[in-house]
Amino acid sequence: MFLCVMIFVPIAALILKHTEKFWIHRIKSGFEMLVNNFYLGFLGFALIFPSFYLSIYLIGYIQLGLKLLVEIMQQYKLYPIAAIVIEPAKVLFLNNAINHGVLTPLGLQQVRDSGKSILFLLESNPGPGLGLLVAFLIFFFKRDKKLSSNAASSGPIHLFGGIHEVYFPFVLLKPVLILATIAGGVVGNGILQIFNAGTIAPVSPGSVIAGFLQINKTPLDVAGYALALVLSAVTSLLISLLLLSLTRKKQLKTLQEAQAQVAEMKQTPAKKPRQKDTPAIATKIDFSQVTFVCDAGMGSSTMGAAIFRKELKNQNIEDITVINKAIVDLKDEKVIITISQLYDRVKAKRADATIYTINQFLDKQGYLTIIEKIKNEKN
Repeated sequence: MFLCVMIFVPIAALILKHTEKFWIHRIKSGFEMLVNNFYLGFLGFALIFPSFYLSIYLIGYIQLGLKLLVEIMQQYKLYPIAAIVIEPAKVLFLNNAINHGVLTPLGLQQVRDSGKSILFLLESNPGPGLGLLVAFLIFFFKRDKKLSSNAASSGPIHLFGGIHEVYFPFVLLKPVLILATIAGGVVGNGILQIFNAGTIAPVSPGSVIAGFLQINKTPLDVAGYALALVLSAVTSLLISLLLLSLTRKKQLKTLQEAQAQVAEMKQTPAKKPRQKDTPAIATKIDFSQVTFVCDAGMGSSTMGAAIFRKELKNQNIEDITVINKAIVDLKDEKVIITISQLYDRVKAKRADATIYTINQFLDKQGYLTIIEKIKNEKN
């Protein structure tokens, strides 16, 4: 299911983007939401059937290929090298895609066949991240008390709470430390492989408590998991300390900057906060795109954009794209049209944009005035 969503949702979005452009300019003013919502419903219904039948074969063959890959890894004892992919992917927030989209389905097949699976432990082992946090605690204990205390408070959350995201900002402070987590993952996976350790169900969240609850209850499995956890943490700790010592003269980001970067990476592009604006050097305004802005970015701005688009067409102006957005979604727009009541909020969000105001979104005369201003500016 996870793989299906990752594959078919972007395809559906592309189909929507490239089909609505043929008719969106022909909608009568005031009917935009009605037509758009019904079109989304019909399109979604139409895509159900090909998606359903394609997914049966497409995802089936993908799963089969991944199963063969896992069998090769098992046959040639290659589980340790999985850390080379998994550890960097975790910092890039692809851990859920790998864990729930790939490892969990294949692990469930192994559980059905042999009663346990090592795959559930490859991504959920908290050892590499724990070692990195302890390294920050030790290395910055006297150098940066605040950073050291942040690492100390993040440790229990990571180890017992299973929230691995808490150590990502520390990796972003020094990206070279990803090598330490990879090394820890390689060692941990190697120990798990040597002891043939595995769990009977997915370990979620990646907590040491969940790990010991789900581990197959034999002495070798329990010992293998415990040793893998400890040795992966020690490996990550030692290599992190070494790398921090070798690179201590280079400027570190602040933890707040790294945490902000993590938050930005987790957000969708439409919800990312706008970066600080820099004054424009050139005075020429870029009118290639005009953005209509209202509170919700739906009804009124959609209607205004449609009217404005029609007036541009009537005056044979075809090199301007007109879109609409909510205030909260503004980020790098150059030319904005909004109602006068929203001017202050829009200005606070996009201080360096060219903002035109009208009394209401049905103000046709106001649009004609703006078009004349645009034509004069372009000339």
